[in-house]
Amino acid sequence: MRSTTDIMVRILIPVITGMGCMILALSAINAIAAMIHIVPQIGDIISFATQADQPAEDDVRLIVHRPDQFGCVLDLNVLRRSGGSLVVEGQVSETTGTFRVHWAGQRTSADTANCGEDAILILEKRELDILAMRAGGYGADQKRLPTFVADAGT
Repeated sequence: MRSTTDIMVRILIPVITGMGCMILALSAINAIAAMIHIVPQIGDIISFATQADQPAEDDVRLIVHRPDQFGCVLDLNVLRRSGGSLVVEGQVSETTGTFRVHWAGQRTSADTANCGEDAILILEKRELDILAMRAGGYGADQKRLPTFVADAGT
C-alpha cells in the first residue's frame, strides 16, 4: 500500500508543472501585447533628453509635413543634442495612419530645414515609431517598452 506522501508527490508534480506552463503562456501573451503598440494615443510623448556630448551615430533624417506650410526635417542627431519633445495631439487620418503632433524644443535640424522651437507637424505612424525607438520609448522618462518597427528602413 502506498503512503500518503507518495500519493501527494504524484499529484503535486503534474499540478505544479501545469501551473508553471500556464504562467509561462500568460507571461508570453502579456509581453506580446505590451510590445504591440497598435496606434499612438492622444497624449503620448516622445522625449529627447539633452545630451550635448552625444556622438553622431544616427544619420536618420525624417522629412515631415506641417499644415499649410513647407515640410521640415527631424534630424535624430540634432534632437539628441538639443533635446525636445513630441506630443501626439490627434489622428489626422485612420486610413493613412497619420498623426498631428506638437514639437517643442530648440532645433530639429542644423540647417535651414529646421522646424523651429515650436511647431505642429504631421507624422506617419512609422515615423513616430522610429522616433520613439531612437528616444527610448514613449513617455517623458521612457518607462514603457519601445515600439518595435518591422521595417525601420535604417
